[in-house]
Amino acid sequence: MLFGGVFSRLRDRRAAQGKRYELEPLLSAIVMSLLAGANSLRTIEAFIAEQLAPLNQLFDTSGRKAPCWVAIRDFLLTLDEQELESVFREHAQAQTSPPLGRQFIAIDGKALRGSADRLNDVAARQLVSAFGHDDLIVLGHVEVSDKSNEIPAAQALIESFGLSGRVFTMDALHCQKKR
Repeated sequence: MLFGGVFSRLRDRRAAQGKRYELEPLLSAIVMSLLAGANSLRTIEAFIAEQLAPLNQLFDTSGRKAPCWVAIRDFLLTLDEQELESVFREHAQAQTSPPLGRQFIAIDGKALRGSADRLNDVAARQLVSAFGHDDLIVLGHVEVSDKSNEIPAAQALIESFGLSGRVFTMDALHCQKKR
């Protein structure tokens, strides 16, 4: 049970036929490869292939070879991003300590690197994240709509937490008055 068993709560949407790799070990190996610097499906495949023996020992599996990058892509496409976000939020909130006095949460938006496509005139995808200062953990994030900006996304993110008695810090963009 790696990463606190976060991935064990996910439903596996893949068909049983031809499923060679279990969800939790494969997703954990993908996350480990990303943490080690992998930035493409091919480098994820290379990391898993290079570390196959230690990964088999860690997960108590008996994989003979790493999944190819196409299998990794297909696997990632079957994941429900809403369910994954929900599981991560539950895990993050379980890791946070109850507030003693004031708790500070930073809200900030970022563009996802490599998500823009200038050839097809596609803008970069934007995310708004909430970071808990006390526990040093990302509490959650939401994607900014194509036709909107970070202000309504930040408001929706704060509402989704249902928190009160917290101090939220944001950049100057959020200091606008409604007219």
